[in-house]
Amino acid sequence: MTAQDHKQSHKINYTIHMNRNLKIFLATGVPFGIFASILFSSLYGTDAGLPGGLISGLIFGFLMFIILGFLHSRAVGKIAGEKSGESMGTCQVREIQLPLPYDRTFDLCIDSLKLIRRCRVREEDRSQGKIVARSAINWKTWGDTVSFDITGISSGITAVKVTSRPTSRSTIVDYGKNLENVKTIISFLEKS
Repeated sequence: MTAQDHKQSHKINYTIHMNRNLKIFLATGVPFGIFASILFSSLYGTDAGLPGGLISGLIFGFLMFIILGFLHSRAVGKIAGEKSGESMGTCQVREIQLPLPYDRTFDLCIDSLKLIRRCRVREEDRSQGKIVARSAINWKTWGDTVSFDITGISSGITAVKVTSRPTSRSTIVDYGKNLENVKTIISFLEKS
């Protein structure tokens, strides 16, 4: 990797990190500020309530982006060993080629879902190479959707694309849960 590539990669990681922090700030600070403005306005009048609510929203949003951003980064760092832009996102995608026949690979993908707590297959189409599963709500997310795209390359080689993302698309941080899902599945498939 050249110095220019490293600099570009760092810039992308910084942009992704800032976008997530801005989303956390807005998603927590704005609703809290509106609530506080209404509450303070009913108690102290609009002249004091609106500025008080605005300041409360700014402070709360700032605290939440520091706390939630730190917890997410820390969890991802423990799982991935690094904090790259790829591993920091809530939607995780990995691809792998296995030296196995198509049907055996398909069965292994179904078996790998047993390693994810309370995960159930929702759709399964062997002819199309599609599997979609959902995990239950946990303290990290409102559930996750895990999907597989399985393609036979030859009689003994099969490509698998694993995707794990929060079921709720509005999820900003998942504390590394989807990264953990993908790493668990890929590790199981590699060992098999």
